[in-house]
Order: sequence, then structure tokens, then C-alpha cells
Amino acid sequence: MTARYLAVQALLRVEQGGYANLVLDAECKKHPLPPADRAFASAVFYAVLEHRNTLDFILNHFLKKPVEKLDAPVRAILRSGLVQMRNLRTPPSAAVNEAVKLARAFGVSSASGLVNAVLRRAGEFDLAAATFSGPVERLMILGSVSRPVAEHFWRCYPEHAEAILMAAPQAGAVTTAIRANTLRTTPQALANALAKEGVQAVPQEKIPGCLLAAFHGSPAETKAFGAGLFHVQGIPSQLAALALQAKPGCKVIDLCAAPGGKTLTIAQQMHDEGKLFSCDVSENRVSLIRTALAREKITCAEALCSDAAKENAALAGADFVLADVPCSGLGILKKKPDIRYKTLESVPQLVILQRAILENAAKCLQKGGRLVYSTCTLNPDENERQIESFLHDHPEFHVHMPDFVPDDFCRGPFGALSLPDETGLDGFFLCAMEKR
Repeated sequence: MTARYLAVQALLRVEQGGYANLVLDAECKKHPLPPADRAFASAVFYAVLEHRNTLDFILNHFLKKPVEKLDAPVRAILRSGLVQMRNLRTPPSAAVNEAVKLARAFGVSSASGLVNAVLRRAGEFDLAAATFSGPVERLMILGSVSRPVAEHFWRCYPEHAEAILMAAPQAGAVTTAIRANTLRTTPQALANALAKEGVQAVPQEKIPGCLLAAFHGSPAETKAFGAGLFHVQGIPSQLAALALQAKPGCKVIDLCAAPGGKTLTIAQQMHDEGKLFSCDVSENRVSLIRTALAREKITCAEALCSDAAKENAALAGADFVLADVPCSGLGILKKKPDIRYKTLESVPQLVILQRAILENAAKCLQKGGRLVYSTCTLNPDENERQIESFLHDHPEFHVHMPDFVPDDFCRGPFGALSLPDETGLDGFFLCAMEKR
């Protein structure tokens, strides 16, 4: 089993309907590889998914029939070979030769000549000289997204669409955002502890408690993680939890909490004093929260299996409520390539669900309390318009954003939006409200 073989095998599994991260993890467990080979297999796999439309556009210039009409192994081999040349800086000769070997290994030796000829020509294709029927097709091909996603970004964010969709993927990012368990350590002390394990970590002054760390493997493999000194948490997720500004001794609710990162950050704000209810609709996901709480030795939090859209008497009378709701995920295309090819047909139902969660959150909150609504999407219907509609129906609420929201966020009367090309972060929406 080679890294390239594993990558192609995983790509075939994804075509059969699997989620990218789950498929790759399963293949890596089934066929263990040395760390360097596993990293290369992962790079090839995710690069193909991130650039699939672009790869197919180029390949179709040199094929007698469309890529989609080819046998699945041939299609995956061509894509993986081309992405190595164009995006992973693999020498063309090596990429082509290895692709031909894969054709034999996958039992499609009859396609070896086609693989050889097409990749040699496709590797030299000048994408800058390509022409498109219009801006939407340009976004579809160069941004490698479905037509509905391209149309959405062109309609909602025309000045940012190209920069957002064509940004370099984060799969190869050298740093990971983590959060120090400030109940047991300080950011600098954590950085020192990680340094002893060969991990460079830099505290972020603008987001106290946050560090950017360069891990050589999984963060969970470090002694500091095992000792509960930090958890992995993206900066937008940290900001959502911090915007709650929860106080020690109060009653706090995290309505959509799994896998638990936001709950851990909230518990730090509370100095582990008071009562924090950490909820999720799935018992399996609630178990992830319990594991996280135990690892960081949090005592103020209780993990509950509870539907965020339905009333739960145990949650009434809260001082603070966080609703980081399920969303279309259009702000994290670089992290979850599956989303790039969505039809967006489910968005109207998501909007209804989000509103139901907001309504339930409002009922949980007592007068004078604080409610934070957040998503990881770029869609006005799920973000600004959702809040505008809620405030129209609930005049007892008013927007009150915390001062620490970064200056490069797009601030408006209904919250703050992170546009990736402006902030360098994921696409993300945040609105903090108080109940009169």
C-alpha cells in the first residue's frame, strides 16, 4: 500500500457517498502508513476534493469523453496525478509514472496509455488563458464549487466571491488554533510546555487564552493535551464563546455544544463557578462533551442530551445563552471540501431550525441576560436577516456587541461578519444581544 494508492482508494470511497474526513480516517486506520506517507496521502486526497472542478475542466480538454464518463478508478487516478503536478509541486515525470502504476494496481491497465498521454498534456495547460461563459462559470471552475454555491456567492458577495472561493485551502496550514485551559495554566506557560515537546506555540495578544501552534502530528498526541492544559478550537469558535462574557456563579447554557470546545472556553470565563449546561441533541455527541470536561477537570458543567429547538424546564432562568447553530457551513469551505459541491436545497429548512433555536434560547434567558447567536456560514438568510427578523418579533432584545470583536469584521446593526479575504479567518457570523 503506497500513499498514492491510499489517496485514490479514499477518493473512490467518497464517490460512493462517504464524508471526506471519515473516509480518509477509515482508510488510514485500515492501511497504516509512516507519518510522512500518511501526510502525503492526505494532501493528495484533500487537494483533489478542493480543486475537483478545476482539475476536471483541464482534463476534459484532452479527453474524448468527459471525466464523469470514465471508469471511477481512471477518473480518480487522473485527478490525483494532475493535482500533484499543479498544486503539490510533484515533478511531472514522477506524477505521471506513478499514475500509470496505479492504473495497473487498480486493474485498469487498458487505460495506462490514456493516463500517460492525458496527464503529460494536462500538466502544461495554461489555466490563465482559459475563457468562461460568465462570472458564475468562472467561480464554478476556478473556485471549484457547485453552480448553486457559485451563484450564491456571486449574488450575495460579488466583490469578495472570487477571493473567498479561490483562497488557498487551509489543509496545509502549518498552525492550529488552540485554547489554553486558563483554569490550570497560562498561555505562556502552555507555550513553554509545548516547546519541551517540540511544538512551537505563540500566544495571541488580541484573543487572550488563544495560541497558534505548529504541531508535527495530532495535537491529541501531546502530553499537554492529555494533561488537560489546552483544547483545539478555531478562532471564530473562541470568539463566539468569549462574546457571551459569562460570569462566575451564573447559570449559563451552551445549546449546541458538541464536541465541547465552546463549553470549555465558557467554563474558563466562569472560573469554573456556577452552573453551565452543555447540550446537544445526540447522546453520542454528548459523550464527546463529557470526555472533554473530564480531561480539563471542569466541575461547573453538566452535559445534557437536549434538543436546542425544544423547551427544557431545566434550562429556564439562564443568565447567558450561547446558540452556535447548525448552518450551511459556507464559511468553512477550505476546511470541509464536501460543502463546496452542495446544492443548498436544505438551507430553507436550516433557517427554520435556526429560528426555532433562537426562540427557545430567548425563552431560556431571564431579563437582563445575554444571548449570543453564531454560525460558520456566509449567507445573509442565516445571519443578518435571521437576526433582523428575530429583533422585529422580540423588541425586548437589542444588539450589544463586545468591544473585542476584531476591527476587520464587517459590523452592522445585526451583528458582525468575518469575510475570509478581509480577516484571514473562516467565514463566520456573530451577534450578541441583551434582553431588556
